[in-house]
Amino acid sequence: MVTILETENLLLVPYQLSYIEATIIGDEKLSEVSGFSVAQEWPGVEFFFYLPYVLEAVKEDRTKEKWTHLIVLKSENKIIGEVSAQGTPELTGEAELGYGIVGHYSGNGYATEGARAFLSWLVSEEIKKIKAKTYLYHKKSQHILKKLGFVKTGEGYFTGGDRVAYFEWKPNHTLQSEKSRQEKKAH
Repeated sequence: MVTILETENLLLVPYQLSYIEATIIGDEKLSEVSGFSVAQEWPGVEFFFYLPYVLEAVKEDRTKEKWTHLIVLKSENKIIGEVSAQGTPELTGEAELGYGIVGHYSGNGYATEGARAFLSWLVSEEIKKIKAKTYLYHKKSQHILKKLGFVKTGEGYFTGGDRVAYFEWKPNHTLQSEKSRQEKKAH
């Protein structure tokens, strides 16, 4: 069963095998198969590089489709990004959050909105530990992670020698913080 997550502005649609195969063929094929138009800049280079791994994993085990979702802007019925739980969350109870919004749609809060809904869903799937990493020069991504309740845990190097910042999210901490903010607004 396909579970589509919905927020005020977005649909988060599981990245089914047929969608993955269509993405590799091209935007027109993905639109035809999914029923959504595709933002011109999607998928970005980083996600496109990740696709063969997603494809093989999903071919081996179709239940893995649920760990990557397309981000669809409802007002335009358009795929504008993706969000994923990388690793083997079904086995370990741990995941690395990955997300991306195409440049034309960035700066509108869609990455935060989509990732927040996805994090809540991960908690419902009993994922206990969620990490993330981002390039040190990517200040927007670090800002998003902090807004979501991630805490920086260190720095290191990524493939190619680029410096990255590592983050970790604690579901109970973040949910309590959100609850406290809502209670303060109510007073």
